[in-house]
Amino acid sequence: MKRLLTFLTLSLLAGCASNPTVPENNITPVLTHAGGQSLGDSTSIYWFTSQQNRPVSLADRVMAGDDGDFRTDYRWRDGKLREIKREGTQFDEQQIKPFSLHVRYDTLGNAVFQRYTLGDELIPLSEAQLQQLVQEAKHGTDVVKQQRKDDQSLVQGFWRQGQFYRCVDERQLKVNFSPELPDYVQQQLLERQQAGYMAVIGQVRRGTLTANTLLMLTENQSACLTAPVLLTN
Repeated sequence: MKRLLTFLTLSLLAGCASNPTVPENNITPVLTHAGGQSLGDSTSIYWFTSQQNRPVSLADRVMAGDDGDFRTDYRWRDGKLREIKREGTQFDEQQIKPFSLHVRYDTLGNAVFQRYTLGDELIPLSEAQLQQLVQEAKHGTDVVKQQRKDDQSLVQGFWRQGQFYRCVDERQLKVNFSPELPDYVQQQLLERQQAGYMAVIGQVRRGTLTANTLLMLTENQSACLTAPVLLTN
């Protein structure tokens, strides 16, 4: 049974973000903030750009465990969601398959163009799936805006010989978790501190990273995560 990968609401990381293309404006600043979320086996990382308190773009990377993974690029014009492009892999018919989707909306929110491929098949999106994409865009922006309001953001970096170095500038940071990590996660952290990648939600003050959410901890990550760019102006 073909199905669109359940669009998960998830969480994650901050740090090395590549800024998507945004409209030029010499009067009001363009603000970009990175955040993330983890729910169950799924982790989402977001890069959100806004101007005059209106969304301009949102990019995400979602890692959903055995269900696959994907990355998305959302674009707004004049405060209205106008285009979404997503690509990745999803679990379907007992196997992982590549998928991609591309949707354009008019100013009234109607999907005037859609293309969804799963494996070698072209499959129409239902009205419910199209609406779910819109809700996911809103969810991602809401997550990042709330984290920005709480002075929290994505921080990612690498452990080397017991020291943590932030991706964005290679600055060495002391790391605290509040609340403290469960014992089994603390043990995993200790095992990765000689060589490993970590992404968290937290804040940096005076050389100390205070993290409240651990998004990723792995020894297999070779580079900082950056915002995907799937759409061009």
